[in-house]
Amino acid sequence: MIETQAGHEPLPVGEDEFRLIADSAPVAVWVTRLDRRRSFVNRAYVEFLGISYDEALEFDWRAIIHPVDAPRLLAESVAGEASLQTFELEGRYRSNKGEWRWLHSTSSPRWDAQGCHIGFIGVAHDITEAKEAELSLREREAQLSAFISQATAGFGQVDLDGRFTLVNDRFCEIAGWSREELLSRTMQSITHPDDLGRNLGLFERAVRDGTPYTHEKRYIRKDGSLVWVNNSVSVIRRPDGEPFGVLAVTIDVTQRREAEAALRKSEESLRLATEGAGMATWELDLQTLEGEWSPNRFDLLGMPRRKKSQGSFDEWLERVHPADLDRVRETALRCIREAVPYTIEYRICRADTHQERWLQSHGSRIDYLDDRPSRFVGVSFDVTDRKRAEDELRDSETRFRTIFEQANDYLITTTLDQKITSVNPAVLAALGYAEAEVVGRSIADFMDPDQFAVSMGAFRRKLAEGGTTRFMVNVRARDGRQLFWEINSQLTADAEGKPAGLHAIARDMTEARRNEAHLRLLVDELNHRVKNTLAIVQGIAQQSFKDDADPAMSRRAFEGRLAALSEAHNLLTREHWGAVSMTQIIGDAVAPHGGDTGRFTLDGPDLAILPKTAISLALAIHELATNAVKHGALSRPRGHVAIRWARTSRDGSARLSLVWEERGGPMVAAPTQRGFGTRMIERGLAAELAGTVTIDFQPEGVVCTVDAPLPEGAE
Repeated sequence: MIETQAGHEPLPVGEDEFRLIADSAPVAVWVTRLDRRRSFVNRAYVEFLGISYDEALEFDWRAIIHPVDAPRLLAESVAGEASLQTFELEGRYRSNKGEWRWLHSTSSPRWDAQGCHIGFIGVAHDITEAKEAELSLREREAQLSAFISQATAGFGQVDLDGRFTLVNDRFCEIAGWSREELLSRTMQSITHPDDLGRNLGLFERAVRDGTPYTHEKRYIRKDGSLVWVNNSVSVIRRPDGEPFGVLAVTIDVTQRREAEAALRKSEESLRLATEGAGMATWELDLQTLEGEWSPNRFDLLGMPRRKKSQGSFDEWLERVHPADLDRVRETALRCIREAVPYTIEYRICRADTHQERWLQSHGSRIDYLDDRPSRFVGVSFDVTDRKRAEDELRDSETRFRTIFEQANDYLITTTLDQKITSVNPAVLAALGYAEAEVVGRSIADFMDPDQFAVSMGAFRRKLAEGGTTRFMVNVRARDGRQLFWEINSQLTADAEGKPAGLHAIARDMTEARRNEAHLRLLVDELNHRVKNTLAIVQGIAQQSFKDDADPAMSRRAFEGRLAALSEAHNLLTREHWGAVSMTQIIGDAVAPHGGDTGRFTLDGPDLAILPKTAISLALAIHELATNAVKHGALSRPRGHVAIRWARTSRDGSARLSLVWEERGGPMVAAPTQRGFGTRMIERGLAAELAGTVTIDFQPEGVVCTVDAPLPEGAE
């Protein structure tokens, strides 16, 4: 038995056994006296500092705490020691390699045989990888949440009064209420009363200031049980920035909280402390390959605990998954035979439930300088949850990558200074660039300055107000084409909730904008044509229905003129109001007056003329033909009309020459007064053609002569 002396308090168990166990542990272990100086540190502690054992005993651990964590850790350490209870610390420390490593330590008070407090014993786990995996998972989940629904976490949305408006299946499962029940309740009604006050303060500040927050609290399930949740909460805003609800991403952390509570309550010795931390230890006699197992090692393997806590190498191998057995056996035997330490991860099948679990194990062979036989010491951890989290992260990344690469919409991520960090293939196809030519460049390189200003305006609104912005912008493709994109974007945050980048989803609206412009043009053109047509009809009506005219004759004249106008419109409609055939216009106009019985001779090239000119020409030919039927050549059986036109040239300009000539009718005398038809031909057609039109009432028959520049569009 080791006596207690001032400044030399005994170690927790037999010194050799304690040193052996502690030095084989992959975690830092230390023992302090009442003066806070270390009386023992293990090999992992010394290796972390990178100094000698004696230097490690005197080393001031406060010198390697991360500046951000130092005030909190020092305060928690002082309070923990003063409480004379087991306490925990978690923070970043600088290793001998200059790296910042996350350590989680547990310190428990030590008492001598008389019950006097003689110092503390502590262990520290390096949880850097777990922390980084946790932060990485959160970042990936935030990234995925801009494009897909969260499947592994609960989503609960409430209005500004806390009444649930939307929950997913996972939230219902965590909270222990059905969707219908939750939608008739408030967030406050299912929150544990002890957590409600702090929760309401955070909630009200978020609604008031738009401040997102993360907190942990308890929900009261329908059956009365409690569940601990970690809620990441943010305000949801409308496009105008007005908040209308609050969204919480909820994770069930009951098991972690229970484990933490159990660990905080632990006031046992080093072995119990390591068990509380999840370490299962075992030793082997290298001759018999049997030795002592810690009680929780039996639990880990699903085996009943034994009074003498004895287990064998073969019993362990029986629990190893067949697919991992050869690798595990080889590694362990190499350690036993060649003293090569190992760290491996492998699967086991529990003896009781046959459930598959993942373990991480560390093993070392301990050789003594004296004649004592060597021993094997191992430590194991259950890392199933971490492995599952890693698998879920990989699955999430795969799903995200599949959506990212196959989406038809344009998916873009940038840094806060507008540098592009990723684009999906749809963006590259639209812009005509390779990925290496886009990633790393500013979005300003693909926009004109005024359009970049629009984008930056939306970005500044997001920084000031949060939420999502939606705007239209012109983007420039590699070949110079202007693409019109509708963009929805939102900020992404880092682990501390600070803006870290930008996610955007864009949709090409170029064709829609072009169709919209074309539709406006068609409507404007239709309005213009309707107005022109109504003006023509109004003029025809005014001239056809004069006060002194016979109503029946006026009606027939009006109907005939409308029929001519209709025929011209029919032709124009068939040609989609483009250039039409001059031969067709003239032929359609004379057809009702005997154009198909040989009474007309049409002679001229088939020129193409524009719609407005075609209507005027059709009305003019109709008036001439109507007059010929009433008074001219077509009023006699042998009467005949010849219509000739030609493309001529004068002073280097193309001109149109058209002649209407009647023969075989009664003698013609010039009228004393010009009627509507004559005036329309001589004035309206002349104005339309920007030329001259004359009607000569020769005794042998009427002759109408047109001389004008070739109408625009004629070919």
